[in-house]
Amino acid sequence: MEPKGNGRTWNAANWVLFVVVIGLALGTALALTVHVPQAPPPAGPPGAPPPPTAVTQANVLLSTLSLVLLASLLVVYVRGYAATRAPYVLGLVIFLVALFFETALNSPLLFTAFGLGPGSLGRFLALSDLVLSAALSIFLYLSLQ
Repeated sequence: MEPKGNGRTWNAANWVLFVVVIGLALGTALALTVHVPQAPPPAGPPGAPPPPTAVTQANVLLSTLSLVLLASLLVVYVRGYAATRAPYVLGLVIFLVALFFETALNSPLLFTAFGLGPGSLGRFLALSDLVLSAALSIFLYLSLQ
């Protein structure tokens, strides 16, 4: 993918960096504006305290980054399917749509919109989103090669 204009061409690494910067900027803006509700204490025996707000904010940032990377991958593969009509590419599009919705439904933005927090799993959700973002960045880079 090389955009036309003013004589410059972008390689795959530049495109991935651009998408990651956009995702981080959007994620940071959302993370700083999200309201993290206080979780009520668990009814059973005392357990681990809920994660601090910073963990939830990091989870919002990484979840948003994953969603932006998935959206960019969808654009790449929808364009590829439109050009080739290959069934394999259509399968990738369907998989990416499912992964996009799964990521959106597990986003802390959705939890906080309904007045819920991530609970004591927030740290693990943030780690999961970090691994997903790294894998999607590599997938986007390879897809743009």
